[in-house]
Amino acid sequence: MPELQLTRLPRKQKRLLTTLARVTSTIPDGQRFTESQINDHLRPIYADYALLRRLLIDYHFLARTPDGTAYWRLAPERTA
Repeated sequence: MPELQLTRLPRKQKRLLTTLARVTSTIPDGQRFTESQINDHLRPIYADYALLRRLLIDYHFLARTPDGTAYWRLAPERTA
């Protein structure tokens, strides 16, 4: 299980992006996950794991199929 635990998310975008990158680094690369599996991975990291999942998708750290049946980690493309 991930060793990262968050009590709150940063408000400033630069810090949020750094935090999301750190969370993403705990997700195995090259695998597809069901929503339940990704939730199980994120639940110990942050209490509002659904919000965390949505942020990871919104900021393009994770991708998902249109129907939400599969999630996967995206390769980092950012410098921030």
